[in-house]
Amino acid sequence: MLTLIKQYKKILVVLFFPYIYLLFMLVAPTDLSVTAPGDITPVESWIDINGVTFNHQFHTVYVYSYHPITAFQNIILSQDDRMNVYETNSYEKDTTWREDYLSGQIAKKSSLIASLIVAYEKASEIDSTISIDYKYEGLYIRYRPSRIKALEIGDEIIEIDGFKAENFSHQSFLERAYQGNPTYKVRREVSGEYITFDYTYQREPNENFILFYPNYSIIDATPSFELPGLDGFIGGPSGGLLQSLSIYVSLLKLNIEPLIFAGTGTIEVGGNVGRIGGIQQKLYTAIDQKVDVFLMPKSHQNDIKDMDYPFKLLIVEDFNEAVEMLNDYINE
Repeated sequence: MLTLIKQYKKILVVLFFPYIYLLFMLVAPTDLSVTAPGDITPVESWIDINGVTFNHQFHTVYVYSYHPITAFQNIILSQDDRMNVYETNSYEKDTTWREDYLSGQIAKKSSLIASLIVAYEKASEIDSTISIDYKYEGLYIRYRPSRIKALEIGDEIIEIDGFKAENFSHQSFLERAYQGNPTYKVRREVSGEYITFDYTYQREPNENFILFYPNYSIIDATPSFELPGLDGFIGGPSGGLLQSLSIYVSLLKLNIEPLIFAGTGTIEVGGNVGRIGGIQQKLYTAIDQKVDVFLMPKSHQNDIKDMDYPFKLLIVEDFNEAVEMLNDYINE
């Protein structure tokens, strides 16, 4: 073997550096991430409402996100205009894959609860037998700097500096969470039981902020419901708008021609429709899945101005507008 190595030493030396370079290209991570087109999911698979047959036509849209990618992956993916390759932001760099998953599950739960509240309240304007009672319980932690070991993704903030969340609107309580060096009362579920403890948040210079999702709980709803979608792998808040529309249409048993509705946009309890990530990749997904009608937030209108799409596009700012546009489209 030594004789063979000596005989081909020069060749091995020449090949060594290209080999190392190729290996680096294939396996070494970069500071880049990618968002790619994904698929659509029927809302009916996420929510069960007692005595209500869900409309089969409404779908949320998810995309694939991955970070970090390798240099080789960057070369390949950058050739496809449907992919969004971008520099990994400071939050992504400071988050593990497990934390990404947990954050997505918290987002999904918060989104489903908000969707139920918005849809039930709107439907109750038409049918008085439909009702919902809920309360604001504070904030879910969806991100905290990795140096903060005392806090976990999914922890609930129920008090800030002695002020209980239930006495505030979400926006007011959220603003208080960033004032000075606040002391949070944290509630955490451990082995099926809740524990509480205090944590004083002192942000370091140039550090990422802690990020939150709203935490509402539903006290009572008629008709009652279950959320089997909480056990699914797909997460995130971007299905809020379509979830709300699907619930609303199903509660009122509205007749809609056999079209495929899909879309994206977060939903707030007040009905506002918010921005999401990967809007272009979600439109590409809708094109791939032959969607007939696509709904999206107005705040993303400029992000897709150069795109071509075959479906009817409905651009909305809030849930009331979405319902009006849906009714107008149905009655065309």
